[in-house]
Amino acid sequence: MVPLLTVERDVIRVGCFVLLWLVELVRPFRSPVDNRLRRQAINLFIIGSNGAFLSVLLGGLLIAAYQVLELHQCGVLHVLSITGWWNVAWTVIALDGVTYLWHRAYHGLPVMWRMHRVHHSDRDLDVTTSGRFHLTEMALSAIFRLGVLALLGAEVASVVIFEIVFGLLNQLEHANLRLPGRLDRALQWVMVTPDMHRVHHSQVTAHTNSNYSTIFSWWDRLGGTFRAIREQEMLRIGLPEYQQREAVTFGKVLAMPFGPPCKTAA
Repeated sequence: MVPLLTVERDVIRVGCFVLLWLVELVRPFRSPVDNRLRRQAINLFIIGSNGAFLSVLLGGLLIAAYQVLELHQCGVLHVLSITGWWNVAWTVIALDGVTYLWHRAYHGLPVMWRMHRVHHSDRDLDVTTSGRFHLTEMALSAIFRLGVLALLGAEVASVVIFEIVFGLLNQLEHANLRLPGRLDRALQWVMVTPDMHRVHHSQVTAHTNSNYSTIFSWWDRLGGTFRAIREQEMLRIGLPEYQQREAVTFGKVLAMPFGPPCKTAA
């Protein structure tokens, strides 16, 4: 059952990715600053190489670890006998909340910001940015999530459903599109929208240090990090240190975590 669920997860992710990419081609919200084909080629190569590494080297290990944890009834949800759809609901809420805190750590700790700045160095924002993460960050986050799952006691199916919802919202909020104003503002009371997350990718440090949520926007409201900006056309995307085309070549993006420090987002 688990391999089937992971296949369905990947099919849904790829289908949503392609749909949003096509919508961006027809109705983009912002005109690109960088060369679109060059930048997307870099992002797609990062996505593909990360996916291959995580699937081949970590994917089987993580699934096996999830199954061992479930077999031994480890974690809070197992102790409380919370199963079925309640297990799904609490898994999605808990993992999204922990991810919010983990995201803040990537911005607040210099050693973690070195990895995460690869994501923020993108000079434009579209659905390909949703997978522009350095391999070191992806591997570290996967190991961290495994530790959280050991404490949480989530069922394997619940974890896969979380990954589907998380992946779809991650793609949507990075997409180069804009929802109608009233709809976007209404949705922001519950979920993260493209307008809300676009602020997080602004060059302004106060903006970058806000709107860390991925699924539920209430984490930013509870954490005092929510920021709403209506003049989205005026936002400059990326990091000030990486605004030159030669600063974000493929090689320099891959070497970014190991290069000289840039201004931390903390």
